[in-house]
Amino acid sequence: MRLLSRLAIAFTATIALPGLLQAQTQTGDNPVQVPSDNTAFGGSSAEFLEFGAGARGMALGGAFGTIVDDVSALHYNPAGLTAMDGAEAALTIMPYFADTDYYWTGLAFPFSDGDFGFGVFLGHFGFGDQPIYTESDEQGESGELYGVSQNVVGVSFAHAFIDRFSAGGTVKFISDDLATGSLAGAQATTVAFDLGVNFHSELGDRPIALSFVVQNLGGTLSHSGDALRFRDVGGSAGSEQGDLPDQRIDPPFAIIQADGFPLPRMFRAGLSYDVVSGDNSRLSLLSEFVESNHQDPRLGIGGEFEWMSDVSPIGASLRASFQTQPDNEDLGGLEADNEGLDGLGVGGGIFYRIADDYRVSFDYAYRHYGVLGSADAFSVSFGWQ
Repeated sequence: MRLLSRLAIAFTATIALPGLLQAQTQTGDNPVQVPSDNTAFGGSSAEFLEFGAGARGMALGGAFGTIVDDVSALHYNPAGLTAMDGAEAALTIMPYFADTDYYWTGLAFPFSDGDFGFGVFLGHFGFGDQPIYTESDEQGESGELYGVSQNVVGVSFAHAFIDRFSAGGTVKFISDDLATGSLAGAQATTVAFDLGVNFHSELGDRPIALSFVVQNLGGTLSHSGDALRFRDVGGSAGSEQGDLPDQRIDPPFAIIQADGFPLPRMFRAGLSYDVVSGDNSRLSLLSEFVESNHQDPRLGIGGEFEWMSDVSPIGASLRASFQTQPDNEDLGGLEADNEGLDGLGVGGGIFYRIADDYRVSFDYAYRHYGVLGSADAFSVSFGWQ
């Protein structure tokens, strides 16, 4: 009997609970609206962290994290460090919009027969030597210059627990320096972490891989510095215009307390399959799902074809990818050239092996960024065993 009573109470509570919850969200004619989407569109900082590393990965998008086996694993999936054939160093340059530039360089190597991997990297985005224009100097004739510098320095470590499963982590030190040069600036620093895993297997005697990556877990960027220091910005009590600064001989200081903005945190799940897997050629198809704190969920697809000559040490590759851009569907009347290309990435590369122990690679990537237009990225890398 006691069991039947408990079941009756549980059944009654299950039936009544939705009605009780709905009653709590409404009060008379003023219903309480619960937000259905709490995504902070445009509310993140340091979005240069999403640019990528290496023209190969930039052409393939984030789905590259499933097959990454070079130094760019430091960015896309640290678990891929254990898949490297040997040590590798790389430099990437991407001229961006409005006279800004992005640089990324890294060094990584496996050790203990590929059971472990380690690497370091540095990324930079910004501009410099821009003239300062003011109301009294509309032509910028004062000669004063300013710039913006955003940087990330990271260290990664990975371990292959078995021959099919590896995991890795990255710690990043991020800095954002606004108005460098002769202009009073504002600075912010924080620490972030990446975590990634990679599982390799076979399907139909061809490689298949699954990856999960979490990027930019960490604090916020909250700026401070001389640019946020003022003298009594509220105006004097006797002033007819309260918005004018106080003209007293020794006015008190005032400091603007800047709020912190979160980093672009992302979760990526990727799947890849080699539809062609031979001694001299490979064709990998890639896909990914991305969930972030500053955009709607996105889907991406891509492919990479690689060919290696069996009579010479020369090889080449072709790459392409596309990632949906749901946040750019309504741009308030703005129109972009070739708007349908938004999210497209293409590229390729050539490589040359020297005495089987050294390899030099040159890669190129083209990416389209919607209303901003397109950007080109160039990479050079050198590997050795």
